[in-house]
Amino acid sequence: MVTPIPGGTVLIAGGLTALICSSPSARYCLMWLRSKMSWFNKLFCWLENKVGSKLGVVGSALSKTRPPENMDISISHSQFVKNERNK
Repeated sequence: MVTPIPGGTVLIAGGLTALICSSPSARYCLMWLRSKMSWFNKLFCWLENKVGSKLGVVGSALSKTRPPENMDISISHSQFVKNERNK
């Protein structure tokens, strides 16, 4: 049995997906935020699992914001974005 997704959750996920897909800088900012704030990372993981399993485009966009395993968490936001753009 499939459980329905509340409309607000779909709107939030859709808005974030549009932002992530349209702006690489936004994706890097979210990546940096997820590495710094555990509650933000947990929220994105929950959103990714809740909506991403049912809407593939949303799941793939949200998964692009996962911070890399070997990320230096002491790096500043501007330095992180600069490094990611140069890759």
